[in-house]
Amino acid sequence: MQLTLIPVLAKAWNKSYSELSGIFKKYDVPGYIDVCYEKYNSTGNQGIIDDLKDYIEMQGGSIE
Repeated sequence: MQLTLIPVLAKAWNKSYSELSGIFKKYDVPGYIDVCYEKYNSTGNQGIIDDLKDYIEMQGGSIE
């Protein structure tokens, strides 16, 4: 799932793959994606993008 989301998130958030890698590591995004895998299978890309943004912001982060 992470490999599928990387290009989608890079475009949506206007981030390089390197920047996304740093965000993923800092906020354990892959671990969160694993937990939400079933939910994400029935959610469109925008729903996933919004959920990951909310998750990062709840931890005090920002994708801006």
